[in-house]
Amino acid sequence: MHISHITIKNFRALEDISFDLGPRVNVIVGPNGVGKTTILQAARLLKALSAPRTQHEVQQVLISLGAASPHFPQRIFLNSLARDLSRLIEIRCSFTLTDEEILTLRASSPEIVRNIATAQLGQGFVNPAALIQYFDSPQGRGAIASISAQLEQTFTPLERDKMLLVGITLDPATGQINSPNPINAPLIGFLDQRLPPSLSLFSYFPADRALPMGEVNLQLGGPDAQQQLESHNSQPQTKYLRLKNLIINSLVIEEKDRTTIHEDFQKIFSGLLRGRTIKAININELGLLSVVTEEVLTGRLIEIDSLSSGEKNIALTFLLVARSVAKGGIALFDEPELHLNPAVSRDVLSFMIEQYSAPRDIQFIMCTHSPEILSSAFSNENCNLLHLKSSSNITRVGKSAYDEHADALQRLGSSVTESLMYEGTVFVEGESDVSFLQNGFPEIFKRYIIKDTGGRREIERSITEIQSIENGEKKVPPIYFIFDHDGAPTNLSSSKSVRIHQWQRRCVENYMIDVDVIAEILKDPENTHSPIESEGEVQRMMRELAYQQLDSLVAKDIYESRKYETPSIHREDLKGDIKEITGSLFGRMTKSRNSMPDVEWETWSQSFATQCSMKKEELQQLWEVKWRDLCDGKRLISDLHKAAKMKMSEAAFKAKITQRMRDTTSETWQAVKGILQDFIVP
Repeated sequence: MHISHITIKNFRALEDISFDLGPRVNVIVGPNGVGKTTILQAARLLKALSAPRTQHEVQQVLISLGAASPHFPQRIFLNSLARDLSRLIEIRCSFTLTDEEILTLRASSPEIVRNIATAQLGQGFVNPAALIQYFDSPQGRGAIASISAQLEQTFTPLERDKMLLVGITLDPATGQINSPNPINAPLIGFLDQRLPPSLSLFSYFPADRALPMGEVNLQLGGPDAQQQLESHNSQPQTKYLRLKNLIINSLVIEEKDRTTIHEDFQKIFSGLLRGRTIKAININELGLLSVVTEEVLTGRLIEIDSLSSGEKNIALTFLLVARSVAKGGIALFDEPELHLNPAVSRDVLSFMIEQYSAPRDIQFIMCTHSPEILSSAFSNENCNLLHLKSSSNITRVGKSAYDEHADALQRLGSSVTESLMYEGTVFVEGESDVSFLQNGFPEIFKRYIIKDTGGRREIERSITEIQSIENGEKKVPPIYFIFDHDGAPTNLSSSKSVRIHQWQRRCVENYMIDVDVIAEILKDPENTHSPIESEGEVQRMMRELAYQQLDSLVAKDIYESRKYETPSIHREDLKGDIKEITGSLFGRMTKSRNSMPDVEWETWSQSFATQCSMKKEELQQLWEVKWRDLCDGKRLISDLHKAAKMKMSEAAFKAKITQRMRDTTSETWQAVKGILQDFIVP
């Protein structure tokens, strides 16, 4: 059995999504908070409401989702599950069954009919003997006949299509819960209920995996069987607390289990935790469970409780898969990579497929933030990769996602993998830009990754390349470029997937020139060795430091305007053989020499100085009003950091300015926020 299709509407973070699933491993990726875990919760809730295995499963699942309270068991709060309180919550799953499962259901029809009739009376978990009189009554016989006819009508399409649709609707206004196909769900439930308590066709592995340490209380019999049943779905966190019960039960109950549990551990160690092996599983001289591992190279013995959290997590989690998920079962996994190093994460997907999914027909549905697992999903034909982009957009990612634009992203220090983990990638020019956006505007960029490309030239080159791919009708994920003005407006423009913003001020540091904010920082003796008393003094200092840049800026502009050629080697000069290279280099030298004026020092220097003086006088009038926009903000903040004798690094000084701008919602911060909100369009 596996889930072949899921539809979810108006459930928590999800507005309306519908997607197909593969029979082996399904990996769901997307930005933080977009609703990946909500998909698993929806499937878990559907199973609990439509096919509960224990009497309290519905209540326990609703409590865990915040839709019920243990103090008011007679009430449910479905409004906590709805995205829109005026609309119904809908969850539907299509289950594909095997021929063997369908034959089992057909052969068990009388028992299934009685189970459905019992559930319709609200007595789903009562002892069957208590209903003997009812089933012998005219009402009971009528119910049996009616349900039998409905069941027969269900079997006809099931045997042809091998598919059962199970769904629920929840009304957040009235609290009413309905099932549009009440006969289908009990069939799924029956296949699960016929298994022993230790096994399940449906098991949820939450991200909260608290592992037991040291000695634990053990129990056998009825209470332990009930705990086993609840650990599969209604209280999944308890499956980890039961680990030592599981191991000890296997040691004391049957000789065959002692061998197989050792083999299960050994598979995990040889497949994922290479370099270790299981040495012994027994009860030590203190009467405690002892699972001893051995380092192959050194022979060092280590108790499993003393392994790293990642090693222990993965060993015991997959032991639970091996021992509790039945053949043909469905396992929901939330973030299997927790506490794991990247090397182990790379092997997780192939291990799941080779050891559990393929040989035992187990379907895995997992959410992940691991780039290693995502990369493995691209290359494994048994894996179905799904990208949840928003509350109403989920798409299957094919192998073609690794197209030419991956090369352009790689040169920028990014990847296709990252573009699937976030709503978009934002490229900026430097580390200060990254810090400014992350610290100043976290609410805008919480689902975006911000990357430092190191320079404008590489940004413009990549924009051109990626837009050419986009123009060729290839799919390109959302990419954003923000770069400095530097007195040189760009001629590039945004396209559908590639959005471009050039700061109107010289660079991002120019937006940190917030006199009110900086004055508050420089007045505090905790920040500087020389506190400044007044805001006016701070403004005067910053203005003087800015005006000190005029000479160098003017000289640079005048020199560049004369367009002297440089004799430096360019990449194109080195193409061809030695003879061709020699000719190219000599030509560059000649071109450079010809661009230089044949004048003496006094003539050239006087001319240059005169031009600079005229340019400086012209700029001074403009700077009176716009010095904050036109000066070199990077140099100004650096010079101010030194002049004010700060007690922190320059990077920390910038971060403090940004944070203070955000905390005080300064005028500059509000202006930048408006620019970014218009630019970053989800």
